Amino acid sequence: MFDKLMGKAAIVTESSYGIERFLEDDEKIIQIFKFIRDEVIITSKGIFNVDAQGITGKKVEYKFFPKKALKYVSIETAGTLDRDFDLKIGVDGNTVVTQNTSFSAPIALKVHKNDTEMGFALYKMIKEML
Repeated sequence: MFDKLMGKAAIVTESSYGIERFLEDDEKIIQIFKFIRDEVIITSKGIFNVDAQGITGKKVEYKFFPKKALKYVSIETAGTLDRDFDLKIGVDGNTVVTQNTSFSAPIALKVHKNDTEMGFALYKMIKEML
């Protein structure tokens, strides 16, 4: 429970938000990362980022990034005292506007140290999509 409160991902077999309704006929789900309310779903055609907003989480934003929008993947392994490692997926179209500039922010995941092997497999899977 503490890990979920800290924003750590869990791997689940189906989306809480019925993401299947957005899939094309030949599109398959490869992996789903579930946070407290948000999800990152890797499919055969790209990546969905599902963001539940507000206090109740009833307002939901669905972002899809096709394979061609994927630019890079990076991984920062956990250190001796770290409980998790970071996986970032660079995408075009995830624009963040700041005071002086705008940029395309990566999709960032924190994966618990116990799931390191699975995280490395996901890294390789995304790398193959590039």
